[in-house]
Amino acid sequence: ERKEEAVEEVATEEGTSHQQDNNKMNVLIFYPDDWRHDSIGSKKPYVLTPFLDQLAKEGIRFTQNAVTTSICWMSRATLWMGQYSSRHQSYKLKCPVFSEAENWKHSWVSILRNSGYHTGHIGKWQYHNDFSSDFDYAQAFEGKHWYSRWGKEIDGSTLARTYAVEFLEKRPKDKPFSLSIAFYPPKPVGMSREPGAQWMPTNETRKLYDNVTIPEPEIKNSFKALPDFLQKRGTAAADRFNSRF
Repeated sequence: ERKEEAVEEVATEEGTSHQQDNNKMNVLIFYPDDWRHDSIGSKKPYVLTPFLDQLAKEGIRFTQNAVTTSICWMSRATLWMGQYSSRHQSYKLKCPVFSEAENWKHSWVSILRNSGYHTGHIGKWQYHNDFSSDFDYAQAFEGKHWYSRWGKEIDGSTLARTYAVEFLEKRPKDKPFSLSIAFYPPKPVGMSREPGAQWMPTNETRKLYDNVTIPEPEIKNSFKALPDFLQKRGTAAADRFNSRF
């Protein structure tokens, strides 16, 4: 609560004039699903991510950052609220306690919106509720790598970019903006045991990796390092590991 009050005080002091609003920084968040912190070209040369490499070089990498609850929907609620899952109480799918009006007003999105920001969210949300009123602009899609839109199949990254451009073109130019873009990839889709069937990149992306040898990850050793009860068959962790890897 103290942090929220401080943000609100700063927003009040800055005022709402166009000149002062233009001095506020814009906020853009890219939020991919199940992406390791070191899966970028500057750390693994066979991963081709020139844009992310540039961001890491010119910005800041939080190398000691950790997820307290490594389940995607709980982590999303934590991102919006800045709270542990024990605080935001959004443990289950279709139970978005954090986005109820009384709780959402404490989210950083709501605080920015109330201080004059034009807010938007694109892509994965996961809680299966209508959150359109929580933002000025909202486009939800998730669970796949490809989507049917406008009479054709579009990959998730292209779809996200299309909506992001629409947001930027239509936003009020006299306001700062906050936009979050949540990608479903690189999270796999389905449980197929066929090689490559859980990932469906574009042909252009596939060509980048022609004649590239990618070493087998150390994930098996990581799994063996888990406590015994997490390695037992029948637990969600073990079942998911065996279906994926």
